[in-house]
This record gives sequence, structure tokens and C-alpha cells, in this order.
Amino acid sequence: MLSLIQIARFFHDLAFTTWIGSMIFMMLVLTPAVGGKGIPPQFLRLMGIERFKSWAWASIAVLAVTGIYRLYGRFYMFDLFVMSRYGKLMLLKLSLFIIMVLLTAIVSLSYAKRIPAEAPQRPGEQPTPEFSRMQRRFITFSALNLALGVTILFIMAIIR
Repeated sequence: MLSLIQIARFFHDLAFTTWIGSMIFMMLVLTPAVGGKGIPPQFLRLMGIERFKSWAWASIAVLAVTGIYRLYGRFYMFDLFVMSRYGKLMLLKLSLFIIMVLLTAIVSLSYAKRIPAEAPQRPGEQPTPEFSRMQRRFITFSALNLALGVTILFIMAIIR
């Protein structure tokens, strides 16, 4: 029979995989497909950007809940926790996670809403400089977020 900690670990890993997998799909498939090609905002919505945003925030919530649950038993003596190799790596992981959540908030609450509104309205129409600037920032923040996620994955490989 599975223990509660094993179930929490499964959902933690599933949420992380969903979040990182969505980022990889966005960076490797959606972003190059859209490019600066004047894709109408209706098509951006059809491509599922809003759906990815919902999955990202659901994954973050599951990661926070399961992460706190899994960490709770190990955190009883903060001084010993911080002095251990595991504790140092875990604090680094938590710091990177917080940065990722902040970047996700910037991308999903600001750029994901504004980019479709600024996008060229008809195929072939040239994008405005503001649209191009927002798109570059969106790509930069998304790439940075993905790099942080891969770093967390590497840290988890070391911890396990």
C-alpha cells in the first residue's frame, strides 16, 4: 500500500513535469510557430495559451502543497537543516522555485494578456514595435524560467 508521502511525491513530480513540459512546448513549438509573423490574436487563443496558463498555476499550487507536506518532517531543526548538504540544496531549490513563480506571474499576468491585444489583427500585417518588444521579453522570461526549472531538476537528481 502506498504511503501518504509516496502519493505526495508522485503528485509533486507530476506537477513539476506538467509545468516544465508546458514550458518546453511553449518554447520549442508555440513560440517559433508564432514568431513575428502577424498571427491574429484569435489564433493565439486557439493555440491554447490560456490553457497553458491554467495548467501552470494549477501545477504551482500542487507543487507548493505537496512540497510543504514533504518538507515538513525534515524541517524540525532549522539549524541542522541549513547545515546539511540536503538542506542547502533544498533551500537553493526553494529559492529558484520562488523566482520561477514570480517570473510565471509576470509572464502570465502581464505579457500573456497584452501580447494578443497588441498582435497584428490580420495575417501578413506587420507587428508594431511594442508588440515585438513584448514578445522578446515574453520569450526571454520564458527561457529564463525554463532554465531555472531545468536547474531545479538537476538539483533534485543530486538530492535523490
